[in-house]
Amino acid sequence: MNIPLADRTTVEAAEAIERASLAILPLGAIEQHGPHLALRTDISIATALAARVADALGDTALLLPPMPYGLSEHHTAFAGTVTLRPETLIRLILDVVESMAAQGIDRVIIVNGHGGNMDAIRLAARQSRRDLGSRVAHVMWAQVAGDAISEEMAGRGMHNHACEIETSLAMELCPEIVHEPLPGAWLEPEFAPFAAPPAARIDVPLWFDELTPTGALGDPSRATPERGRRLADLVVERTVAFARGFAAPSFPLAAPPEFDA
Repeated sequence: MNIPLADRTTVEAAEAIERASLAILPLGAIEQHGPHLALRTDISIATALAARVADALGDTALLLPPMPYGLSEHHTAFAGTVTLRPETLIRLILDVVESMAAQGIDRVIIVNGHGGNMDAIRLAARQSRRDLGSRVAHVMWAQVAGDAISEEMAGRGMHNHACEIETSLAMELCPEIVHEPLPGAWLEPEFAPFAAPPAARIDVPLWFDELTPTGALGDPSRATPERGRRLADLVVERTVAFARGFAAPSFPLAAPPEFDA
């Protein structure tokens, strides 16, 4: 088991940092996830996935404390949602990366549980490379396992928030946040052509209360722990394969293995 950095003494931290080649930062959000998932869903999933990746990597990885808040302005019509501004999140990421760089770790993998954070992470990663010489990689489970999710959801429409996929992941990784009964399918609203999430070809901000009255999309009632286990195992396997190449001093010339389709 990889002991999280925050659970170590400073003496133990110095020893772990000496052995590590990269740091892993779980990042999520505190926002509504319909009537059946807790507000901490995104950070809980990210934290659990990050811990499994860190365990698989052993001393190569330093597991950082999770950052629970993210960019959730599109959920603020629902009670309990807490959001940062984009510049705040970018600055927080840069400060963590800089803190690691000052201690000799110039590779950081952000294990992200919230799609709304992605633009800010990309900008922070570019700025980290330019200004700090640090490399930041961004892992979002819905992207890493996107091919498998598409196969499971073929023909069943929208599935990107508090849906059967995310609910299945929660059942496997953090079952205490799942509340019964699970809601049934929500009929998708009409969108402007090419702007429908989760794979829109035209980008336009949409607030979640414009999409669904419950805050959930898809059909959470179809969720199962078994589906969540298959998905979690795939995400961890692919992330670990990438991380081993990413930790190499010669990255990207030391290319990680190709993902299995």
